Amino acid sequence: MRIGITINGVLRDTLQKVILTYNRYNEADIKIEDLKSLNLLEYLKFETEEELLEWMYVECPMEIFGNGLALRDNIFNTLNTFYKDFRDEHEIIIVSEEIEKSKSATLFFLAKYGCLIDNIKFFGLNSFYDNVWEDVDMIITTDPQLISKKPKNKKSIKIEDRFNKEINSDFTISELEQIFDLNIFKNEEEEITE
Repeated sequence: MRIGITINGVLRDTLQKVILTYNRYNEADIKIEDLKSLNLLEYLKFETEEELLEWMYVECPMEIFGNGLALRDNIFNTLNTFYKDFRDEHEIIIVSEEIEKSKSATLFFLAKYGCLIDNIKFFGLNSFYDNVWEDVDMIITTDPQLISKKPKNKKSIKIEDRFNKEINSDFTISELEQIFDLNIFKNEEEEITE
């Protein structure tokens, strides 16, 4: 099985880093708790989406993506353990929506935290949601749009957050560490040891 793991919201706290970076350069005081949606144009003072994307992906990608914050202290230990435990049975792929300089910044982020996964695939902003499901059979994500676009013959594992609570998924966990508690992985592990 090909298992995709998204970076944003699973491994990297990109939203928090966007807000921190925006506040620093704009003398603003936006708090992450104040965000009611993922539509950043509602909260950041950019005239157009193009201006926002230019700022994120061309002007500040290393600060936002490369020097991004790991979602939890031991998240990469969990990721690497998952990879080592299941890499022989599954193809595990890091998938992310990246353009311009955010690609190299994201590779820096993954290297900085010692990511062991060999297969990393970047999708452009206009192709991520339409094409990622062609490359994976199952996805581990927080992304509500990605979960809602899941084809019937695929599986989703949602790491629940305040933006995706209303979205249905095949499996729901509250943090990546709970991945080992899912029966789909326990059963396969039991089969391997028999």
